[in-house]
Amino acid sequence: MRGALNVAGMHIGGRYRLEALLGRGGMGEVWRAYDPRLDREVAIKFLPPHLADGHVVDRFHREAQVTARLQHPGITHVFDTGAQDGQLHLVMELLDGRNLGTVLQEQPSGLPVHQAVDLAAQVADALSYAHRADIVHRDIKPANLVLVAGGRVKVCDFGIAGFVRADSGLTREGSLMGTPDYMAPEQCQGLRVDGRADLYALGCVLFALLTGSPPFTTHGDFRVVMMDHIHTPPPRPASLRPGLPDELDRLISVLLAKNPGDRPAYAGAVADRLRNLGSRRTGTTPSTPRPISTLPVTSVPDPRYAYTGRPAPAPPASGFTMEASYNAFLHREATEVNPIVTVTAAGAASDETADAAPRALVFLLGLSEELPERDFRAVKAAIGTAVDGLDEGVSFAIVAGSDYARMLYPDVMRLVRATAATKAEARAALAGLEPIRAVAFGRWLRLADRLMAAHGDAVRTAILLTDLTATAESPDELPAVLASCAGRFSCHARGIGTNWEVAPIRSITTALSGTMDIVMDPSEPTSNLTGELTSLIARTRQASARNLALRIAMPGGGQVRYVKQLTPSVDDLTGHGYQVGPGTGEYPIEVPDGESCDYHLLLDLPPDCLEEEAEEDVVAAELSIVLLPPAGDGQTLAQLPIPVRLDAEPTSSRHP
Repeated sequence: MRGALNVAGMHIGGRYRLEALLGRGGMGEVWRAYDPRLDREVAIKFLPPHLADGHVVDRFHREAQVTARLQHPGITHVFDTGAQDGQLHLVMELLDGRNLGTVLQEQPSGLPVHQAVDLAAQVADALSYAHRADIVHRDIKPANLVLVAGGRVKVCDFGIAGFVRADSGLTREGSLMGTPDYMAPEQCQGLRVDGRADLYALGCVLFALLTGSPPFTTHGDFRVVMMDHIHTPPPRPASLRPGLPDELDRLISVLLAKNPGDRPAYAGAVADRLRNLGSRRTGTTPSTPRPISTLPVTSVPDPRYAYTGRPAPAPPASGFTMEASYNAFLHREATEVNPIVTVTAAGAASDETADAAPRALVFLLGLSEELPERDFRAVKAAIGTAVDGLDEGVSFAIVAGSDYARMLYPDVMRLVRATAATKAEARAALAGLEPIRAVAFGRWLRLADRLMAAHGDAVRTAILLTDLTATAESPDELPAVLASCAGRFSCHARGIGTNWEVAPIRSITTALSGTMDIVMDPSEPTSNLTGELTSLIARTRQASARNLALRIAMPGGGQVRYVKQLTPSVDDLTGHGYQVGPGTGEYPIEVPDGESCDYHLLLDLPPDCLEEEAEEDVVAAELSIVLLPPAGDGQTLAQLPIPVRLDAEPTSSRHP
């Protein structure tokens, strides 16, 4: 940037008077300025002139408006935006403090543990707030964290290096933004990122606050450190700073996981864990999941055989209940417990919120010549009914499978809005659907991704119906597509008949956070394909308003072996789970309003959890339904313990 472009005394936007240059870097200049209208000092950041081409200007102001709505004590406030003399600029809160990069230069061996933990918890809180608004920073580093009076840390530069919403057009594959020392592996590869990239960067920052430097450093070559982020296991911070609490060491390792799916799902959980660590140091009571402990026996209808948990009390107005059925009386050498858990959603989501959520839907149809004609017609009829039921304004398309997927409706490479006219046209196009001989799932999904790419703010869903095995693509084609599409849209699959294979369909639904089920005979009266499609589409109405997860806490060394959905469709959720803390995992679930869903859990018990002298129940697991971003940040909607107890009676005397 040309330093003479801005000079002291110059007025910006006819309002702000520049007073002094505070700093200059690759992302522009920062000036202290005076705002006479409100009689206050502000900071103005000027972006480099080359960023001010036409389409970027529009997006800059649009994203600035979104970010300006961030009103959080841990985030620097944005007051105004503008453009002058070929430069975009932001008017921001002027901070009186030092950034953590400067603090680390003064304390090269790292900060006191309690201070580092407190600062990281504050940053996680700020990120949690931003992520709930779908805003990703993408350049979390010590230089962007300013320590102000009272020990408060402020996150700066939302909207500069990371002035993008999580799903905006500025966050595209192939774009590299950030600082190499603190960039997540997926960011180093130019892939689409979400809030978990910020959490990786936070892990790097916390590592630096404790040891004096991030886990990987450039040493003058940014390519080397980027390859380290992608491939090299990070050192354990405790190996560089002996005496760190084990839980803190583990938390940093989880934050630095190479795979985003192995990191915590949201920043609020990280903030909670960090605050809990700080609470233990100061002697206050942490709000951690209850460890394995004894509880009084409750709600045991048959003291000799089965346990049915009462629906757990839910917080007011949550609308959710949980209950479990299982054999709680176990042999001393028992190693597992098998609860069937029923989750019921009684309340209705806000119609206003649901209606406001833009949605994009792509049907992927691959029906073969081997499918009986009556089943072929039944599938077409089910799709037609689902299209007829689309809400006005939903964007949709129908893709017919082949070696290279083609548009069945519309006849252009785009989605159309659901109206009475477009629904009628889609029904007419479905009448002309013909059987195919081969499928290429990777190409189908890539086409779906292209169609939905223009709908960055939408709830994006694909529904795949097929009775064929992928034979028209190379073995590495589908995995490559799934890796690039993960997190961009969800895909629900239904295998028609018996000629398809579970493994490739399972890989699709696992990678794209969808469900899978079998539709043996679509034309039979017992088939509920039409109802299933209607239910899947109904869930998209709620997707932006309510993302749920089943949280399973297994303290004391217990493990979750698998989680399977039993109703309304069968699906293995085990591969969709992710760790959010020691012994605690979360599994995304969908529970439509007014309905119940059943889940089968296979839980490995902690070693020696059942002792003969124990007279009370032992809590083997704590179950919770939690609300995820964007509507929530881990709030608990319902809870249910899974108590077990030693069966003193011989196994042979149990009821059959």
